[in-house]
Amino acid sequence: MQTLSQKIRMSGHEFVQKLLEGEREFPGVVLEPYFNLSGNEQFAALQKQLRTMDLENSPVNLEGADLTGIDADGLHMPFVKANRACFKHAILMEVNLESSEFENANFRYARLPQANMKTCHFYNADLRQANLNLAELNRSLLTGANVAGANLLFTNLQASDIKGIVNLQLARSVETANFQFVSLGEIEKNIIRTEMWAQQGKKRRLFGGAG
Repeated sequence: MQTLSQKIRMSGHEFVQKLLEGEREFPGVVLEPYFNLSGNEQFAALQKQLRTMDLENSPVNLEGADLTGIDADGLHMPFVKANRACFKHAILMEVNLESSEFENANFRYARLPQANMKTCHFYNADLRQANLNLAELNRSLLTGANVAGANLLFTNLQASDIKGIVNLQLARSVETANFQFVSLGEIEKNIIRTEMWAQQGKKRRLFGGAG
């Protein structure tokens, strides 16, 4: 089994074959850049297999892996362990990555519209310029996550922990995101209120209570 200190280069074809064979350990793997996983001829078979696997108790391990530019629209891979992984420029529309670990992961410039990333751990993750339009991040941890330039157009952050989120004031479309019942501090609350007032010209009910 490879470790995080061992960087192993892998073709997209080999990656798919190993997943189809039931392999789940890919720590430190460097996948061929911009691999079109969703366009692979075996993607449908892979999806079917992933849906039958007990990923909650035996998750796919992508700790420290480099998946720069991967195109994996619609991928079903909840519970993935991907701390310190790189998804820079990845295309991940409508993926199911629910209940996954992304501490210190790099999602810079990633496209994540309508992604299911509920109950995920994004501690100190890099989400700069990520497209989170209509993404579901309910009940997720975003402490330390950098969202400068991120598109939060109708992003669902309901019941998430955003205390200590970084550069929220530099994110886009903050006023459209769902912040009901979030855990937050005064800094985050003031940023959200400012965005609401600036964009709508009036105070709106925030955070699931009186505001």
